[in-house]
Amino acid sequence: MKRRNPFTVISRLRAIEEKQARASLANTRQAHEQARKKLEELKERHRENIDASEIMGAVNLRSLQLRGLGSLEMVNAAANVYQQSEKALHARSEAWRRAASDLDAAERLDEKKKQEIAREAAKSAEKALDDLMGMLHTRSGDGLI
Repeated sequence: MKRRNPFTVISRLRAIEEKQARASLANTRQAHEQARKKLEELKERHRENIDASEIMGAVNLRSLQLRGLGSLEMVNAAANVYQQSEKALHARSEAWRRAASDLDAAERLDEKKKQEIAREAAKSAEKALDDLMGMLHTRSGDGLI
């Protein structure tokens, strides 16, 4: 069974975590954008001009007041949703930054380990070649070669 480099495995896992964090961030950005649009839509409806061309009676004024209160409550609720989505977006951004940073660190560590393995392999090959040359030199001194 082939033994895997643990640093390569860590690097792959970090890459998966970074992709998941990036996808989560994209979803959160989309939800944030929808919350922003909804808030703007409700604000616009709340600001609509009221036709006050005729003299209003008490019933009309009370109706207008209740409609305004309802609109204000909807705008406040949408503003709260928008603030929550902003917080979630910030949290997801931070999570993605951490995941990307972890991925970079794991890739650097994996690369260092690969370089170290390559140096050790080269060193072992040089030592084996030196040993072989020493044996050949010893044998040539004995008159075998």
